[in-house]
Amino acid sequence: MAESPGDLKPLQIGVRFKQPAIVLLYEENSKYRKRIMPVRDLKKNSSVNMIANDLKEHHDRFLKDVPDFKIEKMLRLIQNDMKGLELDESLQEISKEYSVDPEENLNDTDDFTLKRKKEIMDVTFEKNRKKPGDPDFQYDVEVDFSQVAGIESSIWDSEKEDDEF
Repeated sequence: MAESPGDLKPLQIGVRFKQPAIVLLYEENSKYRKRIMPVRDLKKNSSVNMIANDLKEHHDRFLKDVPDFKIEKMLRLIQNDMKGLELDESLQEISKEYSVDPEENLNDTDDFTLKRKKEIMDVTFEKNRKKPGDPDFQYDVEVDFSQVAGIESSIWDSEKEDDEF
């Protein structure tokens, strides 16, 4: 029986430090499987972006639905282990690097960082999105944010008749 690539669903991604590898847990045809993908040519100062692209190209069937930044995070964990950083320190550093600060001005970042931040925001949005069929889905939710957050209203927020404009 031929398996179609659409039946593969990534569940979790992780790393193996000794004999560095990316470990992917996935579901295929209602069976849970594990794929170990060795990481070659990763040095302490290598570009994780290039290595991630190579890995994704080589293991396209397994990694096509995994966001690039997640693969890069795993590679950075391996790199930090090579540098001798403790796991807790490494996780804190990577958490800062691969998160989006609402106060951060993304207009001042380079294109690569902006692309990564947008990818992180897209994944976060999809994870939190309520879809029809979800148990807590509500259609057409209206929230008055001025009362919730104590925001002062401005002239732009006031409702006026359309014929005044």
